[in-house]
Amino acid sequence: MRVRSAFLICGLAVAGQLVSTPATAQPLDKGHFRDVFTDVDDDFCGTGQRIDIAGNVLVNEWQAPHKGDFKTTASGKITLTNPLTGDTAVSRFAGPTWVVNISGDPEGDHVQQVTVAGLPELWKLAHGRVLIRDAGYVVLLQTIEDDEVVDNEVLINKGPHPDLDSDFDLFCEVMPAALGIEG
Repeated sequence: MRVRSAFLICGLAVAGQLVSTPATAQPLDKGHFRDVFTDVDDDFCGTGQRIDIAGNVLVNEWQAPHKGDFKTTASGKITLTNPLTGDTAVSRFAGPTWVVNISGDPEGDHVQQVTVAGLPELWKLAHGRVLIRDAGYVVLLQTIEDDEVVDNEVLINKGPHPDLDSDFDLFCEVMPAALGIEG
């Protein structure tokens, strides 16, 4: 698993909760879950180095299946630790996300508008120095084919959103050194 920003982590949490619902279903489905997890990335950012991952994510969700609309509020903490050096980076994130189907079948190939607000990504070292901070309001137009985002157009960016602006390359530019991985 390649660790990515909270933008993507929240997006995966949202996508994982979408289920096929017939048009005759209740107009609004609600859900609430907490995901506490650990994982290992054996090739962190392509460095060949192992990073341990721990997370605690809380999500509330609402779906209006007859409209193809989906809203979540998510907050959480993700900790990355280099087991060789003990260097640690911590991400905190919080805020709502709205997903509106623009065209196509939400269960297949489609175009969706994704709005993210709040603090989608704040990475700090364990002692508090900020590494990456994305905050504010973003509207994306995403084209999904075969369950993959094949186009991600930024319609509105009221940030700062340096990781988004870098097409999420900033994360792997900053994090290996922060975690004591020699480049």
